[in-house]
Amino acid sequence: MSTSSLAELQSVTSSSKRTELSVDALRQEAPTAGQMNVLEARHGDPIPMYGDANARGFKTVEDLSVTDCVIAHLEAEEVDAVFGIPGGNIAPFQQALRKHASMRFIIASHEAGAAFMADGYARATGKLGVCMVTAGPGATNALTGVASAHLDGVPMLAISGNVPTERVGLMALQESSSTHGVNTVEMFRQACASSVGVVDAQSFQRLLARSLRTAQGLPGGAAHMSIPANIARQPIHRATVPTTRGAFRARPPSAPFEDLRAAFTMLRTARRPLIFLGSGAREAMGQHGEAFNAFITQHGIPVATSLRAKGLFSEREPLSLGVLGLAGSKRSENYLRDGVDVLLVLGSRLGEWATRSFHKHFQAIHHVIQVDVNAANIGQFLPVRLPIVADVGSVVTGLAELGQMIGPSSGARVQERWSQVMALTEPAVHVRAPQAEGMVKPQQLMAELDKHLGPDMDLYVDMGNCTAWTSNMLHVTPPTRVFYPCGLSSMGWSCGAVIGGKIGRPERAAVAITGDGAFLMNGVEMLTASRYRVGTVTIVLNDNFLGTVNHGEHVQDRSYPLEDEFYSLGNPDLVRFSESLGARAYTVSAPGELDALLPEALRRADETGQPQVIIARIDYREVPPYGDRFAAVASDAT
Repeated sequence: MSTSSLAELQSVTSSSKRTELSVDALRQEAPTAGQMNVLEARHGDPIPMYGDANARGFKTVEDLSVTDCVIAHLEAEEVDAVFGIPGGNIAPFQQALRKHASMRFIIASHEAGAAFMADGYARATGKLGVCMVTAGPGATNALTGVASAHLDGVPMLAISGNVPTERVGLMALQESSSTHGVNTVEMFRQACASSVGVVDAQSFQRLLARSLRTAQGLPGGAAHMSIPANIARQPIHRATVPTTRGAFRARPPSAPFEDLRAAFTMLRTARRPLIFLGSGAREAMGQHGEAFNAFITQHGIPVATSLRAKGLFSEREPLSLGVLGLAGSKRSENYLRDGVDVLLVLGSRLGEWATRSFHKHFQAIHHVIQVDVNAANIGQFLPVRLPIVADVGSVVTGLAELGQMIGPSSGARVQERWSQVMALTEPAVHVRAPQAEGMVKPQQLMAELDKHLGPDMDLYVDMGNCTAWTSNMLHVTPPTRVFYPCGLSSMGWSCGAVIGGKIGRPERAAVAITGDGAFLMNGVEMLTASRYRVGTVTIVLNDNFLGTVNHGEHVQDRSYPLEDEFYSLGNPDLVRFSESLGARAYTVSAPGELDALLPEALRRADETGQPQVIIARIDYREVPPYGDRFAAVASDAT
């Protein structure tokens, strides 16, 4: 590293002109000519394209019905489960699915649950999640689940039925058009990446291909199609269908070598750098985790994650700061508070969850590098000095290769970084109220769950107080995985998602963590798990309150006690509720009971296929670690 380049970095101001000049200088900071040629060759190759469709995994079929055309596309994508609820206007798809033994039609208890299942299936497998519902209320019921998947960038195809075209305008039962009923195409258009109404069989294939490209594109999300019942049965005279997976999947560009070089220079010379992983780094960390670990260890760079990226980097590694954001760790909070001079953001939009309600400590960072496949995500919250619209994996591997060739700026600098991280401590768990009989502290419950996180386990965590407790207190290490629905923050999501995830990855233990309020919203899907012998485990944090809003309001107005009935759930018997739906239910009400029970529940779920529900009676007095969020809401209310 030349002295002039180091001075360039240290003298950067907030002036856009000087920032631009500095970045240009950093982009030109090069390794040796031989090293540059090797790296440019690796990161400058053009992205391979599919080429001629008929020669690269497509075939032509004569007189293929619209329904069979959809199923042929799904089979090519290796989708083996579709989630939904039957209805007259979606009947052609139900009948077609009956004839295809390779694809199960999982009938949920509610359309929102079906969409949540498709969401969980997509997250667990990396495949397309598919939800099929009827017209009218079937579509409106599914909207929340579809929107939830879309806002988290989960690839989903939602198909809703409609009345036959000859009945449009006649006020037919469940008509969903611009003429009568609810215009479901326009409704989903506000909650999806795309929403189209099919008007004839011959144009259908173009619309299907566009929807699949949109759902599996960059950044990806949900796509909706409204298909009239008569068109669903009609033949396509000449259909072209894929024969291999990925025909409609977008391939992100690799990072330009000059941007890799500039980012590496900034990180290499920083005094207090930080790498922030978002959920957009999930695939990159799965493929290049070892290279990433070697790079940050060599350079002594600490790593924090967003909530949705929790566990992509082992939270037991010395350089892990855990989750940074709402309900994040104190180590990450303190490191940010003491100043960060270079922040590398990999695959995060830097929304409210990730930034602790857009905290001022983030805004004090002047040197931000943000990497995302979606240009619209870059610079939404912070001014970005070095924007890189590219595949996160190409940045991870590029930085690792530069690190191997060039190394850190100095051993003393690396040692200083390590010392700063090692000096950070996580405070002891704070318990506000004394232990009460018949209750377990949520902190104790999380500590017991933490002991049983296995490498073959997937966690599906709902929205509510359970979000904060798991974020703050569980230590997730790959290949253990955890999923959160932060985009829409939909309560009840985990009750469906855990079923879809287990169906998609039956070899992995699937555990949902939810609150009692969310369980009452969507816990009826335990019946779906029971009917199809899907062996999930659901842990319900039972405090008989809508806990998050109860504690949040208590922060704003102390005149109402926590015991006030306003947010009470009425003490439903959740054990009997679960058992009535075919689940095996247990009660945990004292320290140590979950520790003893969980291995047996996991074993029974795996061996019998019967869903297991653990009702954990937690102490409602314990305030979840949502301090910044509660403070922000209180501030907005005044």
